Amino acid sequence: MTMFQNLFRSMQPHGRLQAECETCARRTVWSKEQACRIFGPEATPADIRRRLICTDCGQATARVWI
Repeated sequence: MTMFQNLFRSMQPHGRLQAECETCARRTVWSKEQACRIFGPEATPADIRRRLICTDCGQATARVWI
């Protein structure tokens, strides 16, 4: 069985999920609790990137990291 990287397994209790728009450089940060509530604990980095749209410029060009 293959274990995929997801928010629940990847993030430390006090870790932060960060996303930055590659178009306008807007950056957003979520705690583990917030990220799991918003995206779901099983969300993968690819899932999160697909869902994000910048609230400043409207582009879907996010870079995501923990």
